[in-house]
Amino acid sequence: MSVHYKFVLDKRRKRDDKTYPLKLRIYDNDGNKEKSLDIYLHEDHWDDKGQLILPNDPSYKSNNYRLTSAKNKVERKVMLAEDEEEVLLPEDIISSVTKKVVPKSKATVRQFSDELIANMKLAGKAGTAMAYQDAMNSIISFSGNESLQFEDITYKLLVKYNTGMLVKGMKKNSKGLKVNAIAAYMRSIRAIYNKAIKAEVVEARYYPFLKFTIETEETISRTLTLAEIRVIVERELKPDTPAWHNRNYFILSFCLIGMNFADMLTLTSGDILDGRVVYRRNKTGRIYNIGMHPKVQELIQYYKAVPSKSSNKFVLPMLQLTSDALKEHNLIKQVCKNCSKHMKRIAEDCGIVKNVSTYWARYTWANLAKKELHIENSLIADALGHQYGNKVTGIYLDSYSNETIDEANRAVIELVFGK
Repeated sequence: MSVHYKFVLDKRRKRDDKTYPLKLRIYDNDGNKEKSLDIYLHEDHWDDKGQLILPNDPSYKSNNYRLTSAKNKVERKVMLAEDEEEVLLPEDIISSVTKKVVPKSKATVRQFSDELIANMKLAGKAGTAMAYQDAMNSIISFSGNESLQFEDITYKLLVKYNTGMLVKGMKKNSKGLKVNAIAAYMRSIRAIYNKAIKAEVVEARYYPFLKFTIETEETISRTLTLAEIRVIVERELKPDTPAWHNRNYFILSFCLIGMNFADMLTLTSGDILDGRVVYRRNKTGRIYNIGMHPKVQELIQYYKAVPSKSSNKFVLPMLQLTSDALKEHNLIKQVCKNCSKHMKRIAEDCGIVKNVSTYWARYTWANLAKKELHIENSLIADALGHQYGNKVTGIYLDSYSNETIDEANRAVIELVFGK
């Protein structure tokens, strides 16, 4: 559903004093909905294009304060929805203006975060939980206040924290963190703050990220060229060696449209249905449905026949059976680290001086699809599970069919391995 909003002077409702009500009007595919702001203006006191009350309004100060407050509430709602990747409905925007939030408690940042992180670990989201934990430990340590409240995380504190991390890093006498590392911390802090607002632990009016921009810098390209990946996959390696197996894992990820290693390592037989790999992305919850190219079938059949330490719970035999989400997360990190080490070494043996890692399978797939096959961006985005369009207002291109994505994946795979 597509949703837009603006503030309008409703000239259908002229009052005896010749003023009109100012309203929040929300447009969607079904028409529009309105909410009065209890502000009444003469026509020449309102700038519709600029969405401003003009200073010649006799009650300019009070009316402008109320309009500004309404604008801020709507903007916060939009930003919260964007951070949580939610689609806004008209009722959501109206409620953001009318609802008065009363904090349920005065839980500290530490108390709220610890409970949130514990619940995430129980839900199997150990990776995100650890990212939240590191970010919270960092900003609490920087503030020097173990009893830090959410209201204390102000725009001013965020600026100081950002600068401090660039200069000093997390420990005394250590080098400053890189811009993108700080950005990762900031996104975690922002996500936790958003959840605290939703839990009514803090009022939205304290939200510090409305003005603060999380800075990032362009990263070094993490893609292999067509010639480079061909050399790597054709490199003669002794079968059943660590290098041979880890290249297989990299190839399997590539042939499954850059499938995330954490999801690939935890695939079960139940995820393979009628010649397709159907699974739920652990990080986002999105369901993927990928056709199994013969190259994928070949690798999966090989590893399904290999005795597994995990009692065949997983298709690939690298993880030990455990019900501890944090332990499983750490095991996956270790497997990824080992695979990256072998892939970098194989690349070097092929004369490729690049810091190849498990992530390169995904980026290389996208790069080949775009530069070699000229596949359109929207199809590449859909294949990778990205939203191509405005995720806040719900303006998305229609999803491509499984057959169309399968055809694109087949073209990329055969570009590398041949038909």
